Amino acid sequence: MNNDIMAFQSTAFATRVAPLGRLRVATGVLVALMAGTTLSPAVHAQQAQSAKKSAPVRGIFANPGSSPSQPLLQGTLPEPTAPGAPRSQLVDEVVAVVNTDVITRRELLNRADLVERTFRAQNRPLPPRADMLGEVLEQLILERVQAQTAKESGIRVSDADVDRAVESVAQRNNLSVPQLKSKLKDAGMTYDKYRDDLRQEILLARLREREVDSKVQVYDGEIDNYLAQQGGGTAPAGEQQYNVAQILVPVAEGATDAEKAAARSKAEALLKQAQGGADFAKLARDNSGAPDASQGGELGLRPIGRLPAVFANAVVDMKAGQVASQVVESPAGYHVIKLLEKRAPSTAIAAKVQQTQVRHILIKTGPTMSADDARRQLVGLRDRIVHGYDFGDAARRYSQDGSAGAGGELGWVSPGQLVPEFEQAMNQLKPGDVSQPVQSQFGVHLIQVEGRREAEVSGDRQRDYARSVIREQKVQAAYEDWLRELRDSAHVEYRVNRQQ
Repeated sequence: MNNDIMAFQSTAFATRVAPLGRLRVATGVLVALMAGTTLSPAVHAQQAQSAKKSAPVRGIFANPGSSPSQPLLQGTLPEPTAPGAPRSQLVDEVVAVVNTDVITRRELLNRADLVERTFRAQNRPLPPRADMLGEVLEQLILERVQAQTAKESGIRVSDADVDRAVESVAQRNNLSVPQLKSKLKDAGMTYDKYRDDLRQEILLARLREREVDSKVQVYDGEIDNYLAQQGGGTAPAGEQQYNVAQILVPVAEGATDAEKAAARSKAEALLKQAQGGADFAKLARDNSGAPDASQGGELGLRPIGRLPAVFANAVVDMKAGQVASQVVESPAGYHVIKLLEKRAPSTAIAAKVQQTQVRHILIKTGPTMSADDARRQLVGLRDRIVHGYDFGDAARRYSQDGSAGAGGELGWVSPGQLVPEFEQAMNQLKPGDVSQPVQSQFGVHLIQVEGRREAEVSGDRQRDYARSVIREQKVQAAYEDWLRELRDSAHVEYRVNRQQ
């Protein structure tokens, strides 16, 4: 099926659930403007997963992870402009040099404004402006480094490639190309700028496919071990997962001994506060120089092998809730570390599952369609359906999902195949019921359950599922490692103050 809402774990769709799990805002310009439309694996939603020195970034853009070395902007900066409003030349200065390219303040603020408009359109709380600007800057740096690598590798995107992509986006949003241009204008973006951003998305997707995805293989022995672990018996238990939080006191490259001593002293003072029972998350938000500070320093659950080595060595023997006994030093600075949680998750595959036959109507949200407006439209449409209007006809006429032509049909789905918000609402419905409007990262939905049944999970299906889970884990790890290596090898000079 070619449906935006479907998140089959055996596919490489950007909409997949595992291991992303949590709702994230997509930061590609395509996604920001067209509210969920993507061409390929969501490059921009994952680009902030790499760091200059250590683990992947966690923030408003990324999967659970962290980097102890990202710069955070300080000082008073202009507030968001209205869509399409020109910026003064006074703010167009260099904020970072990336190898031989530069990133300007205008680029930074324009991208931040786009992210803010997307957050507001989706009724998501905005992070602190300074934190967001730091993450946006690092995202732009990662994009620039990847674009340079793609150019050096000879990867090109032709005008015809961009034309086809534009047509695909328009079709998936039930628009003609002229209507798409009008939507872009309403959202404050020129068509030429849109094409440039779209070209870069395609470029980075091709780079990732060539350098990472195509090189990952899953072997039968790995599948056998995975299935043995999930089936119990004498196989070893699932891999232990650690959720670590950190407070980073950064040390700039080339810092003097006195500056290093001052940073260590500050870190040790924070360590004493944390060990004394102070709220660790608040300490991180108020003092940490890492981009995960706005999340209380939390890195998210991950196996020990996916933690930075200095973190792994510190937490491997700790108990949940414990603060490390001493400050940990890394190339980025000094860290205070707390182990929030330790567990081995269970993802056993059941021999039988309850499947649901479901269909839906989707209205996508974005700068030109707020979640409240979409919800009001669907409330009215639901009332018409309850009073006799055929759900399938309504889906064909109004839905903006790829399933619209089939009357919104998603077919028989198994647990875990759909995004959590959708699946939770679906599970509460009886056959024949129509939900109230349900919001997900794709927009706002009306859902109708048509039936339920018990289904056997065949051996081949179990192996396909195991292969997709293993591949996704390996691809994600390989992608993070590759991005980290790219970032480490880049010469980046910041022309803005970093949090001290």
